Amino acid sequence: MATYFNPDDMAFYSSELYSNIPSQAVPLSDEQYITLLNGQSQGKQIIADKTGKPVLIDPQPSAAHVLNLDTLTWEISSEKQTALFAQQKESLLNKLADKADQLKNGLLAGYPQTEIESFYRQEKEALAWQANHNTPTPMLSQISRVRGVPLEMLIEKVIEKSAQFAVAIGIIIGQRQAFEDRLLALKTPEELTSLEQEIEQWQFQTN
Repeated sequence: MATYFNPDDMAFYSSELYSNIPSQAVPLSDEQYITLLNGQSQGKQIIADKTGKPVLIDPQPSAAHVLNLDTLTWEISSEKQTALFAQQKESLLNKLADKADQLKNGLLAGYPQTEIESFYRQEKEALAWQANHNTPTPMLSQISRVRGVPLEMLIEKVIEKSAQFAVAIGIIIGQRQAFEDRLLALKTPEELTSLEQEIEQWQFQTN
């Protein structure tokens, strides 16, 4: 049994299975065939060199890279490199936004969605009552009644928690914007990789 490699369709043909082997197909020894399959299973890519013979190379790094058949290496033009870098920065910008949302959601862990949606109304009623004790507080009054907590004490707690949450959100927003400023100023892929690692390790801290 003989094995052939066809550079036109990048496929292997066995004389035992195919009666019509493409005329341009290159014959391979058993050792060559096994070497190619082993390399492919280890993440290498099989391509045809300038003579049509199969060789193993590293996978294409990105869609912007083009194979140089003279050196059998992947290359990228400065124009494509610029476009790829801009795309990578945009992707990291989206990842940064997602990370900020994750940190914010971590602050709200344990609260039901119904209560989260009421925070703005609670704060609005509390601040209005603080400014004028005659201001109606329909939501807080009911919470106070059912919970069995004095309205004045509840309002104090609402304002306190609201201020704490505002500080925490301010820290997250400020850090996200600081990362964004650095991201937009990046010049090299190495700087991008380093910043991406920082963003992945970002954790909420109060100082």
